[in-house]
Amino acid sequence: MNLLVLATGGTIGSAAGAGGIDADGSRTPLLLQMYRARYGGDVRFTPRQICTLLSENADRAFYETLLAALFAAMAEPFDGVIVLHGTDTLPFTASLAAMACRHFTKPVCFVSSVFELCDPRENGVSNLRAAVRYIEAGGAGFVVPFGQAGGECRVHLATRLLEADPFTDDFASAGAPAAVVAGDEVRFARSADVPDRQTLRRPLPALFAAPPRLPGRVVLLRCFPGMCPQASAVSADTAAVLLWGYHSGTAPQRLTRFVKQVQAAGAAVYLAPVKRAPRQYASTNALLESGARPLYALSAPAAYARLLLAYAQTADAPESAAQRTLYYEEVPAHS
Repeated sequence: MNLLVLATGGTIGSAAGAGGIDADGSRTPLLLQMYRARYGGDVRFTPRQICTLLSENADRAFYETLLAALFAAMAEPFDGVIVLHGTDTLPFTASLAAMACRHFTKPVCFVSSVFELCDPRENGVSNLRAAVRYIEAGGAGFVVPFGQAGGECRVHLATRLLEADPFTDDFASAGAPAAVVAGDEVRFARSADVPDRQTLRRPLPALFAAPPRLPGRVVLLRCFPGMCPQASAVSADTAAVLLWGYHSGTAPQRLTRFVKQVQAAGAAVYLAPVKRAPRQYASTNALLESGARPLYALSAPAAYARLLLAYAQTADAPESAAQRTLYYEEVPAHS
């Protein structure tokens, strides 16, 4: 099996130094050496260091570099792609890549580590092993294998990955994971809520014929008690603002004034997550009545990725494109 490894930095590609833990390009060969020493096997890795940065420093240029590398890999004879990435912004990157490259026919696994490789608590090597086994077992699509030391590894659908818990450093899915890897055994989900392997193998219609240039005009504001932003804080070239609300699909009702001001300045305002429910909270209704556009049944990182792509494409009005499911990101409601 021949796998392309796109290294971007992150903790899995970092080393401790005088200034703290920082990205280090020499870590990628070390990761592959550690994998060989632990697991052996006949997997062929082709590593490419496309950038070297901590994922909290990811920006538009980073995303465009990664998407260009993924588009190039589509025409190459690899059985799958491994993207080495940091944990801090992994839900954003994984969602964006899955949506932008949804016509990709090869499995793409995002692999990360809680600790740098020379720390005995690292889980980067075992996560890489889970990615290899997932691909060997016929797994498909854009996924994120991530396991805690000594435990099973859950394989999350890229667009349903939630932020890591800040205390346990573990990841969870919005809904069920796509698979679980225990030892070397891969158990695929048997839930109607998760697309199966056959579905993930089928390429979706391409959004872009070439790697897209992303807009720098989508602003993400995370809600907190007492927040009172001013429309003047949003730059004149902003096309869209995403309000990252609370789990109930709510946000501070006082934001109705802000929504109207931003709209008057020519930008659209969106709210996520919002539940598909027969009745919303009064605060949510007030925001929607003021003009905020709901993005139903998806996480805020997935909503942000969808907006970036909606405002990057030109085939349709961005406001219409923003309402379309791109890569299985909408989570079915609980029964």
